[in-house]
This record gives sequence, C-alpha cells and structure tokens, in this order.
Amino acid sequence: MRELTITELERRAREFDDAVGRTPDIDRFCSSSFWILPAWRAFLPDHRLWAHQSEEGFAVLGIGTDRSLGTYVHPLEASWALASPLVGPAPAELTRQFVDLCRSTDLQWDILFLSGINPDSTHFQELIRGFRGHFSLGLGPSSVRRVASLQGGVEGFLSRRSSKFRANLRRNRRRAEAAGLDVDYFDRATAAQAIDELFARALDVEHQSWKANADTGIIDGPMKTFYRDMLPRLARRNALRFLFLTLDGKDIAYCFGGVFEDSFRGLQMSFDDAYRNHSPGSLAQLRMIEYLCDEGVQSYDLGSDMAYKRRWAEEGIETMAVIVRRI
Repeated sequence: MRELTITELERRAREFDDAVGRTPDIDRFCSSSFWILPAWRAFLPDHRLWAHQSEEGFAVLGIGTDRSLGTYVHPLEASWALASPLVGPAPAELTRQFVDLCRSTDLQWDILFLSGINPDSTHFQELIRGFRGHFSLGLGPSSVRRVASLQGGVEGFLSRRSSKFRANLRRNRRRAEAAGLDVDYFDRATAAQAIDELFARALDVEHQSWKANADTGIIDGPMKTFYRDMLPRLARRNALRFLFLTLDGKDIAYCFGGVFEDSFRGLQMSFDDAYRNHSPGSLAQLRMIEYLCDEGVQSYDLGSDMAYKRRWAEEGIETMAVIVRRI
C-alpha cells in the first residue's frame, strides 16, 4: 500500500468517496471525506494522518500518543466511532493488505482502534483472522444508528409509522398551516457566502434552543468548526440539503444534512424554544422527508440512536470497534 499525504487525499476525495460508495457493510456517509476530514481537523488537529491506498481501496487513520496508551492508531473520526477506516469494493483483500501493513510497518504502534466495523462483515472476519495469535484482540464500544426507509415516498414512510405518530403529525401540520408557518428549502446552495448565511441562520435559531442552555449544540467550539468545514464540501457536490421553518419572516426551526448516493444523513436539527407549542422539530423533519422523497432519496439516516428517533426510523444498524494491542 502506498502512503498518501493530506494534499493527495484531499485531491482524491471524489475517488475516495467512490470507493466508500462501493464498500459493503459500512456507514457510508460517516466514512466519506465529507465527514472524516472535517472531524479530524475539528477534534484531533494535532494527530498525524496515516493514510494508504492500493488498487483495492484506502486505509485512512490518524496517529496519537498517550502517556499510558503509547502510540495508538485510530479512525480520523473517533468521537462517534461511526467511520470505517477501510474503504473499497474488495474488503477481504483490502483488509489483508492492511493487516500486512500494520505487521510490517516501521511505525511502532501499541494499539489499533478500528471503528465502524460490522460484526457480520468481511472486514471483521479478516481482521480477526489476520491479527489473531500474534496480538491481543478485543471489542470496543458499539454504535447504533437509526435509519428510516423512504421507499414508497411519503405515504410509504408514514405507513411504517404507528397510527398515533401519524395522527400527531397530521394534527401538528394542520395547526402549523393555520398559524402561517412557511418553509425555506435549499438544495443547490454552492457559493461560500450562501453557505455562511445558511449556517449563520441556523446558529441564530440554535441560540434560542434548549441546546444553547445545555451547551450541547453547534454554537461554538469544535462542533462549529466541524460543520464550517463540512458544509462547503457538501455544497460543492450538490449534496447539502438545508431547511428552515419560518413564522412571520422569523426562523423558528432548522434541519440540515447531506445526500450520499440515495441516502440522506441528517446532521443537525433544532428549534426556537419559544415556539415549542408549534412542534417545529417534528414539522421540520416531516417537510425535509417530503422534499427528499420528491428527489427520489431512498433512506433517511437519523444518526446515533436516541429514543425519539425510534419513532421515526424502523431500522437500527450496529457497528463496533475492533481493538488490537501488541502483546
């Protein structure tokens, strides 16, 4: 495998994402360049890139050091542990090449932390086969994300929800229409200024949300850096989708995410807490789904598992981390 610099990896982002799209059993959006490169720069900027390419695909990780752990190799996105570091359409051969690289490299690593691995996948089987007997193997935390099918359009989506859920959505929509709520939707914003303006509008709503008081939103810090890097990447490839709910010209909710192939990955959603009685969060989700269905998108990945997401999505997809230690 040939080592890549960050300049080369950025230049080959489309090629990399094409390999992601042909990789079975992974979280494709969160393994893509849209996600992993902004995550690395936002959350682990001092960690060195360790990226390699072969005819079978890519292995992209970072390198960190810790007084107690030693030198550890990790996915560029280690916060949610969703990204697979191995991408390419021939997972068996690619994983064997990666194992050989790790066993023969001059890099004196102590721990490999490999996230985003489906326990039923070829990646998992080849990692266990390649490292077993020579290294200590263990499993790290699992990650579950919720995915809703959009097959059959809006009616198909609603048919897979409970009758109570459907009734609540219909009632909330009637109340919203009576109150005069409007939708501002963007699917082709590419200019840097336009992206900055959309993000600024979202931050204005975020300041008025419950997340602002809980200090869990995207107002500042690494999360803000993460999205400021990601959104232009999505927009340049017409993959960004952004929606606002407005009332009397005021933004009261937003929802945004990215399209990868025929799936939409929801990224952030929030609403002005003063308008909670209008159920703006549910309405923003529903309107986004309507636009996605019009576009022919086939699934909506709501991200990491939360109780409310189980009402919106029927499928839970689990991946885990494989941890390899030198004996």
